Amino acid sequence: MIGIIGGGISGLVLGNELLGFGTDFVLLEASGRTGGVVWSQECDGLNVELGPQRSRLTPVFRELVENVGLSEELVTAPAGLPLFVYSRGELRIAPLSLKQAITTNLIPLSSKTNIMLDFLRSGPKFDETTGAFLRRKFGVTAYRNLFGPIYGGTYGSDPDRMLARHGIKQTLGNMGLGRSISWGILRAYRNADQALICSFREGLSALPKALQDRLGDRVRLECPVRTIQKTSNGWEVIVGTMPPLSVSQLVLACPADQAAKIVQDVAPEASAKLSILRYNPLAVVHMRSEADLYGLGYQIAFGEPFRTRGVTWNHSLFRNPGLYTAYLGGMNDPDIVDQTDDYIGSIACQEFKTITGYDSEMLMVSRTRMPSWDESWNGISSLNLPDGLHICSNYLARPGIVGRILEAQELACRL
Repeated sequence: MIGIIGGGISGLVLGNELLGFGTDFVLLEASGRTGGVVWSQECDGLNVELGPQRSRLTPVFRELVENVGLSEELVTAPAGLPLFVYSRGELRIAPLSLKQAITTNLIPLSSKTNIMLDFLRSGPKFDETTGAFLRRKFGVTAYRNLFGPIYGGTYGSDPDRMLARHGIKQTLGNMGLGRSISWGILRAYRNADQALICSFREGLSALPKALQDRLGDRVRLECPVRTIQKTSNGWEVIVGTMPPLSVSQLVLACPADQAAKIVQDVAPEASAKLSILRYNPLAVVHMRSEADLYGLGYQIAFGEPFRTRGVTWNHSLFRNPGLYTAYLGGMNDPDIVDQTDDYIGSIACQEFKTITGYDSEMLMVSRTRMPSWDESWNGISSLNLPDGLHICSNYLARPGIVGRILEAQELACRL
């Protein structure tokens, strides 16, 4: 039997794949629910997402949705929704298509030319930060107004503290991008109709719920793992006051800090490396507004005097009337998550008014976190685990729901 520790998307998809192979397994989740950071709630008649706001309807995502019987619940965003960046007093279109690249006033003509010629410059260097790489590749203005806000906003991070080899180099490889990033992004946007932005009628939580239902009593909630022990036949998993659970292979599908505690006795060196991995804390403010804005949302250009990092326009994405979701905090403003909900919400609503011109009201505030991919990841490439112990989680590779599906499927095949 295979043991899986963690009931987020990684652990659930891994269990679903093992089920398909006819392999016996058990999934242990410390909390009273599955899904991890994928967490939807109903608030004042609206479906709010406390974690990721959307996914992509790639072939692998669609196959999983069909497998768990959720095809009829799928909702997709209109194709070609624009993304904006707030810069120099207004929202300006981020160039994600060739037409937008020509017409946008977000960056000057000299920067546009610089972007189109990015194939003349080499890829990330070993000790280069992501910020330094993007400035070298595209120039300071394009970095400040476009690439920095979008890439940094995606991770809630500061590109100047993210080593390129830990983040963007891997991202580019996963996207199949070669020397020219700009042409690869434009090509991906042209093909976006084949992988529309998507969710479900009742929110992204529909996916972990359906996976949990499919796995049945193999999923055990409120089972926090205290420690593990190596045996001649595999592993013993110690859960609370329960008798030890014997498994042949063990997968850690939980956050790095939890994994570090679990392996402390059996792999102290790996535990030390996992324990120092930093996460960026984010405050997520769910707002209602009469603004009728059409697009994906906006990021904030570097140097602008706002604490908001970006806002998702759920209103136009999935016809959630009046719903907008703001993100605050991250690597350079981590302490804001310690403030009261009212304080955080007031900042988000005030800045939304300044940027869009529309009033809004706070519905609720939630908090989440994302791997920072900073210098604390330096030792992760040499992470050595005992035989029969595996990791399947977003702090090693492929963040995002689709990335989690792909890694879980690959590990299931190896197991």
